[in-house]
Amino acid sequence: MRAAGSLDTVLQQLQAFKRKFYLNLLFKGSLLTFGLVLSSYLLITLLEYFFYFQPEVRAFLLFSFLAISAFAVIRWLWAPIMGLANLKKLLSDEQAAVQVSHYFPEIQDRLLNLLQLKNVALNNDLVAASVEQRSEELAGYHFPERIKLTQNRSYFKYLLLPLSLVIILAFVYPALFVQGTERIIHFKRHYAPKAPFQFVIKNPSLQAFKGEDFALTVAIEGNSIPEEVALVVDGRPLKLKKGPGNTFVYEFQQVQESVDFQLTGAGFYSDPNTLKVVARPMLRQLKADLKYPAYTKKAAETLDNTGDLTIPEGTQVTWRLAADNADSLWLRFTSPAQTVKAQQRADEYVVSKTFLQSQGYSMHLKNQYSENKEQISHQITVIADRAPEITLEQFRDSVLYSYLVVGGTISDDYGFSRLALHYRVLRGNKAATGYRAVAIPFSGSLATQSYFRQMDLKPLNLQPGDRLEYYVQVTDNDQVPQPKSARTSTFIFKYPDPSEVQKSIEESSQQVQSQMKSSLTKAEELKKSLEQNEEKTKLKKELSFQDKKALQELAEKKKALQEELAELQKMNDQLNQQQERFSPQNEKLAEKRDQLKKMMDQLLDDETKKLYEELEKLLQQKQPNPAQIQPLLDKLNNKEENLQKELDRLLEMFKQLQVEQKLDNAQQKLDDLAKKQEDLANKTGEQKDKANQELQQEQKQLQEEFKQMQEELKEAEKMNEQLENPEDIPDTEKMEEQIEQEQENAQESMEKGQNKKASQQQKSAAQKMKQMSQQMQSQEMEGDMQQAQQNLDHLRDILENLVTLSFDQEKLMKDFRNVQQSDPRFIGLAQQQIKLSDDAKIIEDSLLSLAKRVPQIQSFVTREVGAMEGEMQNSSEAIKDRNLSKTGNHQQLAMTSMNNLALMLSDVQQQMQQAMMAMQQSGPGKKKGKGKNGKNQPGALGQMQQQLNEQIQQLQKSGQSGKELSEQLARLAAQQEMLRNAMKELAPSPTAPGGKEGGEKLSNLSKLMEQTETDLVNKRLTEQTMMRQKEILTRLLQAEKAANERDLDEKREANTAKELPARIPPSLQKYQERQKQQTESLRQNLPALTPYYKKQVDAYFKRLGY
Repeated sequence: MRAAGSLDTVLQQLQAFKRKFYLNLLFKGSLLTFGLVLSSYLLITLLEYFFYFQPEVRAFLLFSFLAISAFAVIRWLWAPIMGLANLKKLLSDEQAAVQVSHYFPEIQDRLLNLLQLKNVALNNDLVAASVEQRSEELAGYHFPERIKLTQNRSYFKYLLLPLSLVIILAFVYPALFVQGTERIIHFKRHYAPKAPFQFVIKNPSLQAFKGEDFALTVAIEGNSIPEEVALVVDGRPLKLKKGPGNTFVYEFQQVQESVDFQLTGAGFYSDPNTLKVVARPMLRQLKADLKYPAYTKKAAETLDNTGDLTIPEGTQVTWRLAADNADSLWLRFTSPAQTVKAQQRADEYVVSKTFLQSQGYSMHLKNQYSENKEQISHQITVIADRAPEITLEQFRDSVLYSYLVVGGTISDDYGFSRLALHYRVLRGNKAATGYRAVAIPFSGSLATQSYFRQMDLKPLNLQPGDRLEYYVQVTDNDQVPQPKSARTSTFIFKYPDPSEVQKSIEESSQQVQSQMKSSLTKAEELKKSLEQNEEKTKLKKELSFQDKKALQELAEKKKALQEELAELQKMNDQLNQQQERFSPQNEKLAEKRDQLKKMMDQLLDDETKKLYEELEKLLQQKQPNPAQIQPLLDKLNNKEENLQKELDRLLEMFKQLQVEQKLDNAQQKLDDLAKKQEDLANKTGEQKDKANQELQQEQKQLQEEFKQMQEELKEAEKMNEQLENPEDIPDTEKMEEQIEQEQENAQESMEKGQNKKASQQQKSAAQKMKQMSQQMQSQEMEGDMQQAQQNLDHLRDILENLVTLSFDQEKLMKDFRNVQQSDPRFIGLAQQQIKLSDDAKIIEDSLLSLAKRVPQIQSFVTREVGAMEGEMQNSSEAIKDRNLSKTGNHQQLAMTSMNNLALMLSDVQQQMQQAMMAMQQSGPGKKKGKGKNGKNQPGALGQMQQQLNEQIQQLQKSGQSGKELSEQLARLAAQQEMLRNAMKELAPSPTAPGGKEGGEKLSNLSKLMEQTETDLVNKRLTEQTMMRQKEILTRLLQAEKAANERDLDEKREANTAKELPARIPPSLQKYQERQKQQTESLRQNLPALTPYYKKQVDAYFKRLGY
C-alpha cells in the first residue's frame, strides 16, 4: 500500500509539472504576442497617419496586422491554452520526465525508467519491487517548484518598448491613434490631408424622398477654390455641375435608398456624409364600392383605381383606400366644402358618402415626414334622373273607323313603371266619358324600346259626329325624388257623319276604277310586247343578247302586273268592307259585288305563273333554244289575251255597279228624306204660334239634302253615259221640280207663320218623294226585266250559232278526211274553214259583249271561247301548210271547245231563266231575292253527270263502231271535261271549316273524271268504266249537297261587315315587329356599363332607329 502511494505521488507531481510548464509557455507567449501586436499596430498607425495611403494600401495594412496577430496567437498562445484546458495533450508522461530531468539533473533517467517499468510491474513481482523502490526515491521531489515565471524576464523588453511608445503617444498626441486607426478600419473610404478650403453643404438637411430627385448644393469656402468638385460614392467619383459663385450642384435621380458619399476637390476630401432616404405617404390602392339606388335595378359594383366617377343620383360611394407610409388620410369635398376623415379598418382607410349632386374632391395623406407630394383630385359627376321621352306614330282606320293603332319608342335612363293610352269620347261640346286608360305592353328592364298597341273602337259605340280624344303617357320607375311622366300631344279622331262616309266610299271607288284602268293598260302593253317577241323568235335559230334581255323584261313586266292585280284585289276588298259597314244595299247589288270579287280573285292564274317561271328557267340557260321558247310565248300570248279581256269586262261591270250603286243610294236618301219631311210636317202642324227658327233651319237642311240627292242622280246619269251599254235611268225631272216647289212654298209659309199651310205643303213634298222613290224602283225593276230578257235572247242566239258552228265544223272535218292535198276540192274546203273561223270570231265578240252584262258567265267560259277561236285559227294555218294531220287535230280540239261552251252556256241559260222567274215573283218594292247566280244551281252538275252516264251506257249497248263511234266518244269526253272544270266551283275555301278535307275529296273526284276521259278517248267502254261513272255521280251529288249547305249557312249569317285583318302601314309595322322580337335584347345582354357609356349606347341605338 505504501509503494502504491509513492507511485501515485510521483505521478501527481508529474501532472503538476505539466500544468506549470504550460502556464510558463502561455506567459512567455503572451509577452511575445502582445509585443508583436503592439509593434505592428504602432507601425501601421504611424505610417497611415503620416502618409494617407490609398484604400488598397490601407486594406493591405489592415489585413497584414490581422494576419500577424493571428500568427502570434496561434504560434505562442494556442498550444498552451489547449494544454491547460486538457483539450490537447502537448506532453506525454515520458516527455514530461525528460523535461523534469532538465530541471533536476540528479534524477537523470530514473523517472523515465520508472514510467517505462510501471506497466510491466503488473505481471512481474520483481519489476514491481523495483518500481516501488524507485518511487520512494522520487517521492521526495517537488517537480513544479523548479519552473519559475521570472525566468521570462528577458522577454519583457519585447513588450515594454512598444507599450511605452503607445502610452506616451496616446497621452501626447491621441489623434495619431484615433485617425490612423479609423482610416485603417474604414479602408474603403478615401482620406486625405486637411484641405486649404472647406466643403459646406447648403441643403437644410440631407434628407431625400424615395423615388424623387434630390439636388445637392455644395459651397466652397477658403483661401483657394478648386476648379472641379466631385462626389465620391462607392469609390466612384461623380462630377458636380458648377453653379453660381463658388457653388457646385449634383442631382440624385430617383433616389431609392440612403447614400454614403464624400466630396473631393484638388485632391482633398471632405468628411463622409449620408443622404438619408425617407418615404412620402403614397396611395397604393383605390377601390370604390358603388351602391346604386333600387330603382336603377343595377347590382352594386366595385371599381378599381378609378377616381373620376359618373353615377346616378342617390348613389352611395364607399372608398376603400390602401396607402404606404401613411399615418392619416382624409377626403376634402367642394360644392359644398366638406372634409371627411377616413376610418382605418385593418389595412384600409374607409370613407362613405351619398351623392345628390356633382362635386369635386381631393385625397390627402400624411406621415411624420410630409404629406403626399402631388394633389390627388377627382370629379364626381352625378347624372340627374331625367324625364322619360316618348315618340308617337299613329294610324287611324279611315275606312271602317273600327280601330286605332299607335306605336313609337319610349326611352328613359333606367326603365318604366307604366305605359298607357288615355282616351275619352267627346259628344258635341261635352265629354261623354272621363279619361280612361288602356295599358300598353312594355318591358320594364329596357331603357329604350318600341311599343305598339291596336285599340278596338267598336266597344265604344261611337256615333256619327263623335270625337275620340287620346294621348299616350309613359311613367318611369325613378324614386329620386319621385317618378316622372311624359306624354304625347293630344289627338282627335272624329267619327264621320253619313255624308263624309259616302264621300270616302266614292273616293275608294274611284281609286279601284283607276287601278283597273292602269292594270288594263299594262295588260295591253304586255300583250303587245308578247306578240312582238313571238314574231322575232319565229325567224331566229338563236337568241341574241337583246332578244334575251327583251324576254327578261317581259317577265319583269308580268311580275309588276301581278303585284298591281294583287293590290287591286286588296283595294276592292277594302271597298266592299266599307260599303257593307256604312252603306246598306239591296241584295242584288251585294250579289253583284260578290261576283265581281270572285272574278278579281280569278285574275291571278297559277298556270300563267308557272309558264312565266318556265320561261325564266329557259332564259337562264347560256344558249336558250328559240324552238322551246316559241310554244311558251304562244301560250302566254293566249293567257294575256284572256287576261286583257277579263280586265276589260271587269272594268265595264264595275262601272255598271257604280251606276247602280249611285241610283240605289239616291233612292235610299229619297226614302230617308221622305220620312224626315213627314216628321217635320207633324212638328210644324203642332206649332200654334209662328214656327221657330229651329224648324225653319231643319226645312232648309232638308232642301239642301234633296239638292245633294239630285246631284247624285246627275252624276249617275253621267256615269251611265260612259258605259258601253247604258242602262235606262228613270226620268224624274218633273217630279223633282214639284218637290222643290213644295219645299220652297213650305219654307215661305213657315217664315210667314202659316204653320198649317206649311205642314200640308211639307206632307205633299214627302208624299211626292215617296212616289218618286216608287217610280224609280218600278222603272228599275222593269228595266232589269227588259235587260234580262234581252240578255237571255242574246244568249239563245249565241248558243244556236255555236251549235250550228259545231255541226259545220264537224262536217268540214269529215270532208277533210276524204280529200288529198292535190284534190281540187281542197281549196274550197280551206275557204270554208276560213269562213268558220270568221263565224267563230263573231260568236266570240258577241259572247264577250254579253259577258260584260251577265255576271253569271264565268271566267272559264271566256277562256274556253278564246281557246276555240285560237284552235280554229291554228287549223287555218295548218290548211295553208297542207298539213292534214295537224288540221284534223286542231279541228277536233276546236269542236271540243265548242261542245264545252255549249254545255256551259246551257247551264248559264238555266241560271238566267231562274233569275228572271225570281224577278217576276218579286214585284216593285219587294226585296230582290238573292240567288247564287254566279254558281251552278243546286243539282245542275249532278243532273248533267247523270245524263252523261246514261249516254255512255246507251253508246255501250248500241254496238256502233268506226268513225261514228269515235265521234260520239270524243263528244262524251268533251262533256266530261266540261263537268270536271265546272266542278271546281264547288271547292270550299281552304280557310273554311273542313275546307282542306273537302278540297281533297274534290281533287280525288277530278282524278276519277280524268280516268273516264282517258277511257273514252281510247275507246274503252268496260264494266269498270260504268262502275266508276256511278261512283263519280254519287260523289258529285255529295259535293253539291255540301256546297248548298254552305250557301245556306252564308244566308243565315247577319248582313254585317266581315272582319278583315287590320291594315297597318309599314311605318307602324316596324314597331309591332320590334315589340315582338325586341332587338333591344342586344342591349339587354350587353356587359355592365358605366352610366356615361350606357348613355352613349342608348344614343347610338336611337340613331339606328331602334
